[in-house]
Amino acid sequence: MEEKNDRKEQVKSQILDAFFTFRSPLPKEGMVQENRTTTELLDDLQEMYGYTVDEIADYLIEHEYAPTTEQDGSVKWAIWRML
Repeated sequence: MEEKNDRKEQVKSQILDAFFTFRSPLPKEGMVQENRTTTELLDDLQEMYGYTVDEIADYLIEHEYAPTTEQDGSVKWAIWRML
């Protein structure tokens, strides 16, 4: 059972890594800003796996993504995406 859970966690990490392959917490040449809420990211990833908001937020924090405040006062994750 533990081996099954380890494999499950590994696949969850692989999917998140794949999703963020062409995204960065900092701007780089050839990237555009694409700030997203955790819920927006959850919606994007739901087709691949049933993540929780906490799992996605933990991943972002671990990979040095930071919150940013939008002009309307809402808070989103600062994400830069390759064109």
